[in-house]
Formats: sequence, structure tokens, C-alpha cells
Amino acid sequence: MHELTDDYLETVDALHRLAVYVISPAQRLVNGEIILRSLPGGFGTYEFADGTVVRVEGRELVIDGSQPRRAPITTLRAAAELVGVEADVDQAEQFDVPPPGDLDAQLHVGAQAAGDLGRWYGFVTEVLEAVRHDAPDDATTVRIWPEHFDAAIDLGSEADGQRATFGGSPADVHHWQPYLYASPWSGRIDPFFGDPSFRGASLTHAELVAADDPHSAALAFLRRARRIIAGR
Repeated sequence: MHELTDDYLETVDALHRLAVYVISPAQRLVNGEIILRSLPGGFGTYEFADGTVVRVEGRELVIDGSQPRRAPITTLRAAAELVGVEADVDQAEQFDVPPPGDLDAQLHVGAQAAGDLGRWYGFVTEVLEAVRHDAPDDATTVRIWPEHFDAAIDLGSEADGQRATFGGSPADVHHWQPYLYASPWSGRIDPFFGDPSFRGASLTHAELVAADDPHSAALAFLRRARRIIAGR
């Protein structure tokens, strides 16, 4: 884990819009699901019934399946044509997401930044899977939600007021850098959950970079949050 490039946020914005307006709609047309997942080199859909997967790998949009194809990421319109769908600009009315903008405008995807985003999703998925292993009976699978572009799970008993969302965002309007978070559904139940921008706790990318072992630091943060929530 290292410092982020100057074009990281611009790259995240471009890939976020690609996920919202092309990749997620392609999956919804097939199986009604909008959720995505971490994949080597980036992120993408779950496998369709015919084996097709639509994914981002670095600076390329890739379609795996019976008719595999790939191309550099250029514009939303070109991406939609490659996938075989129309860019679903109505998503902007349904969710709090970045507007699509000009469908023919060049999407800036930096090579290093795209790689960092893919590695972030892989890192978050790995630590969330470890947390899921602690409580396999009431935890959801790790999913990337295209609206917020974060990878997350829900776990804990809702009836006992112990359910919470645990996840990792690549950056958003509240945090200019990637961060892990834990957000109890019951709100600010303890001073630990003191992030000023939402009702939860956060651990930033900078704090992880500074840690001797980022993976251990991430797990310690998430497990501490879970212990506080479970001890209510």
C-alpha cells in the first residue's frame, strides 16, 4: 500500500460513472441485480447465466464469455456499445450518483490509479471476508454497490440492535481518500463511532499506509467496531 497518484480521484470518478451507467445496468438486464464484486485488476459483474462477465481490468473494459472482447476505456457511449447495452442515464434520477455528463466525453483512467483502485477493492474484500468468517451465520456476502462504489457487508442481529454495515470506500464527497468504515444501524452508540460525516467510524488510507501491517490494522479496526456493537 502506497501514496495515491494525483489523478486517483479523477480515475475513481470515471470508473464510478462507468459502473453506474454501463456495467451495473448490463447485469440488471440479465438477472435483476445491480451489485458488483472485486475481480483481479479491478471489479465487475457476477457471472451471467451464459457465463458472461463484464469487468474492468486496469484501463480496459473486458467481456468474458462465449464472445470475449476487450477495449481501452474511452467514453461511456463506446463502453455501452462494446457491452451491447445503452448507457442508462436514468440511474441519476434513482440514486445519489455522479451525473453521466457527455456520453462522448473522454473518461480519464490513469494506469496507476486504476491499479490502485483494483488493489483497494481486493484489500477490502479480503479483510471483510475475514470479518465474515467470524460471524458466518448472519453476514451478507461482500458486494460492491455501484451507487456509493463501496465494498461492504452487513452483519449482526437486527432484533438485538447489533446489526451494522462494514465496508471500504475508494473515496467520496466526505473523504478525499479511500477509507474503511463501520456504521451501526442504531447510530452513534459509542464515541468510537465519531466520524463527523456519517454515523460511524472510519480508518483512512493514510492511516493504513502508516501502519506497520495494513492488513492487521484493518482487521483490528473492524473487529473492534464489531465488539463494541455486539457488547451493547
